[in-house]
Amino acid sequence: MLERLFGPRIPLSATILGVVGGRMVQWRGTVRLRPGATVRDGLQAAGRAARVDLLAALADGAEPSILLNGARLTLPDGLAAPVDHGATLTWLMPMAGG
Repeated sequence: MLERLFGPRIPLSATILGVVGGRMVQWRGTVRLRPGATVRDGLQAAGRAARVDLLAALADGAEPSILLNGARLTLPDGLAAPVDHGATLTWLMPMAGG
């Protein structure tokens, strides 16, 4: 039904781990994006699903490791990378302690 209304969607497996926006987030799931979507779109969709604003965290100075299919992206240019069907996106915040 949704594809009939909004067109085809591609699956993106996403993982968010670490402190984001002052709270610990451990989320894994799949979001569906429109064809031609970018990493920015994937982060926005995954953040909505995890109830955290990843793009606002970046704007506030967060320095996560963002991986697309296991390859680390360079920010901010990597946000424009295209997301292909069945891709995996990972957001990892560095953690202190020991």
